[in-house]
Amino acid sequence: MKVRIVGFLLLLLSVASVSALTPHNCSASDWQVIDVEGLFTFRLPAGFLKRDLKQRDGSRGEYDKNSTRLVFVWGHTESLPYNQRRQNWMRDYQEGITRMRGKRANIRTYWEAVKGKRLYRAELNVGNWQNGEIELFMRIEGTDATVTDLAKTVFASVTFPLATPEH
Repeated sequence: MKVRIVGFLLLLLSVASVSALTPHNCSASDWQVIDVEGLFTFRLPAGFLKRDLKQRDGSRGEYDKNSTRLVFVWGHTESLPYNQRRQNWMRDYQEGITRMRGKRANIRTYWEAVKGKRLYRAELNVGNWQNGEIELFMRIEGTDATVTDLAKTVFASVTFPLATPEH
């Protein structure tokens, strides 16, 4: 009987964790994996389309879906310098530090008023933002407040290839 209860609780926990990572309007199977020239991968819900930027390398990319846009930049940031990161026009500003495969990552969210509407933004800076040493910058923005929930899921899906072991 105890084994059945434990099994049921494990099943319930696994379903809850998958649904917690998936926005309510999209199932986990609808997500696409984006591989950026072997530098990193991330996941996006179905319906996001890559914007043609007419550049040769994959150092910058954009994906759009309705009023939501994702931007990534490899090797530098589009955020303000670290010591200017919080401005008066940034509303409901939140910032946190985490690790992604051992790499330091800053995540911040805020909204600003643009042409009388709220524009919600979430930004990811992987690397040492304080010293200007950014490996990956990613921003998700849109007019819907759920952009921050989507960003948390997308940012959590970012993976980097394992480093080649030294001999």
